Amino acid sequence: MESIEKSRKILENPLIMKNVLEDLGCFDIERLRKVSKSVRNCIEIVKPDPKIRKIALKIEDSNFIRMDICSKFQENLSIFYQKNLDGYSVNRASFNGPCDLSKIFLTDFTQILKNQRVPIELLDIQGGSNDQFMDLILKNCSPKFFGQFQVQNLILQRLSDYQVFQILKFIDSKFLETITIMDALKSFSLDDYSKLDQWKMAKQLVIEGFSITTPIQNLEIFNFSNLDIKVPNLSIEDVIHLKTKFSESQTVMKLKINFERFTNPENIENFLRRPYSQKSHNSIWFIRIPNSQKCLHLNYVISRSFIFSRFDVSSIPEDAFPNRLGYQI
Repeated sequence: MESIEKSRKILENPLIMKNVLEDLGCFDIERLRKVSKSVRNCIEIVKPDPKIRKIALKIEDSNFIRMDICSKFQENLSIFYQKNLDGYSVNRASFNGPCDLSKIFLTDFTQILKNQRVPIELLDIQGGSNDQFMDLILKNCSPKFFGQFQVQNLILQRLSDYQVFQILKFIDSKFLETITIMDALKSFSLDDYSKLDQWKMAKQLVIEGFSITTPIQNLEIFNFSNLDIKVPNLSIEDVIHLKTKFSESQTVMKLKINFERFTNPENIENFLRRPYSQKSHNSIWFIRIPNSQKCLHLNYVISRSFIFSRFDVSSIPEDAFPNRLGYQI
């Protein structure tokens, strides 16, 4: 009993506690909080980094939220928030009385991350059929906290364009590298996204499982180095526009544009000339970019996509261009 008391007294020393916490992940820190009130107060003084690597949120509706956390030490924890007839539960703990599940979840979420010092590698947020509940959660978010939320890779699933826009505003733009948007619930427009610093500074954009409604020639996407998007309709004029913007950009290295319908494929050689390679499933062009040692590799996958890539001229076949000077954009 005496040795336990001595151990507890040691842990109440902030200098010792700081060294102890350096090697602990968020789950061990939470366990240590439960030793005593004095130890918990000491932890609050030290403000340890929880060292969280990944967070996945599944927000089904106003009755259910799931949060999965992975720490630096490969520890995993799932937290379930569920509304019931008498109140609500958090994992196995039940609480009686009326509740706003969104505020309860956000309080915990803020508490868990408030001392996080390094960017989270991945934040994955998945909505559900009740987008009004997601709107409520976003309304209850504290801009003071979320405006400094450091995330490297962001995955947003089953959300509206408004919700994606609002979530992006909460992310620290200095750390965001990849934006992935999947399976949007409604018609999805990117019209206002170029105004966001988060959009301007991210390096990669992936859009999967749905088509965007913003016209090709209105898209502000050429600050990204890698792009993968889908549109409902694509014309040869759109392809020429993308080819020109791709060549002018100093940033974009690869652009894949998937389409549901290519409106005038029979005119493609009138605009792009004869391809270097033509097969039943795809055609390939090499196009010299003026005033550079780079060229555009354009791959048309029949009835599916156009893929624009940038290569050094020295790395392509000698007979890639229609003439010795090279077909330029």
